[in-house]
Amino acid sequence: MKLGEKIKEIRKSKNISQESLAGMLKVNRNYLSRIETGKSEPSSTILKHIAEIFNIDLNTLLDINTDILQKQEKINYIAESCKSLHEKDLDFLVRIISVMKEEYVKINTNID
Repeated sequence: MKLGEKIKEIRKSKNISQESLAGMLKVNRNYLSRIETGKSEPSSTILKHIAEIFNIDLNTLLDINTDILQKQEKINYIAESCKSLHEKDLDFLVRIISVMKEEYVKINTNID
């Protein structure tokens, strides 16, 4: 579902008119209509206010999968931490990761 459609659906589920939501957001009703129809993109400030008004998480509003973000943050942390290691330590980590990967494949493919 597109962002504008999602905003409209949430607004309607809360029985809030476009006029009322526009007033809460301090924007023109026509601008809100353009957002809901996908003709305009809301600013980050407007998105934040919409999430606050509807009491929902901004990631939920934007359909951002936080599990993916958390995984990527962990990968970035590992990569950044490895930059200061000596070559022999990096080789050791590569071996550990290789063994873990092999075990993961075995477990997930039922190979003994």
